[in-house]
Amino acid sequence: MKPLEGGRAGQIWRNGNTVIRPSGAWTPTVHRFLRHLRSGGFLAAPEPIEISAENQDVVSFVAGRVCEDLGDPLVGSETMLISAARLLRDFHSASHGFLEGDGEVQTWMLPPQEPREIVCHGDYAPYNVATAQHEAVGIIDFDAAHPAPRLWDLAYGVYRWAPLSDPSNPGVISGLDEQLRRAEIFCKAYGTTAEERRQLPETICRRLQALVDFMQTRASAGDKTFVEDVAAGDARLYLSDIDYISNHRDRLLRALR
Repeated sequence: MKPLEGGRAGQIWRNGNTVIRPSGAWTPTVHRFLRHLRSGGFLAAPEPIEISAENQDVVSFVAGRVCEDLGDPLVGSETMLISAARLLRDFHSASHGFLEGDGEVQTWMLPPQEPREIVCHGDYAPYNVATAQHEAVGIIDFDAAHPAPRLWDLAYGVYRWAPLSDPSNPGVISGLDEQLRRAEIFCKAYGTTAEERRQLPETICRRLQALVDFMQTRASAGDKTFVEDVAAGDARLYLSDIDYISNHRDRLLRALR
């Protein structure tokens, strides 16, 4: 086995064509959801294999390069943005039907959001998307999956892929004009409606505030991962980005018309 780079260093391992990672109370629900995706022909997500006797989540390895660095020029290429948006749209289409047809008690790591339209990925960012030949080809890490409107997932995707983050933040290499250009490409490729575009700035801010609230709640409960994230300033960064997006709301809306 060899460790995989990225989040939760030392906890995620590749063993041949499988990935072994910590499981949670939500893992059985996520495994059923992944089977639902594959039964509908969506093969760009991991195949669930087992929850081991050691309480480890075992899924198939999704081949491809992921971009841990949000400033990676590859993330902002037009080809990548279009393929990432279309992959998200296809995932959302494949997600339909699980909430109604599962028939078992569902447990999620993140709290569901109303209306419970589909199961959203919950963290559709470059570091969770496998790429090949400058295109997005696979989605990994479904721990944050939870029921919510499609727009809830799209909002976070646009936030991460533009990225709509203050250029003074670490790792952000593009200014507002370039961020708006990327956001427009992503939304157009996804096929957003005019109403969805009008709601996007506020939805991004609500999504980030929900993330901050969740992080701080888990940190207060003593969850080591989130204690470290909050101490590292992640929550402060998201709050700063809420202000950044709010301050440029009108320009974002004009760019998305």
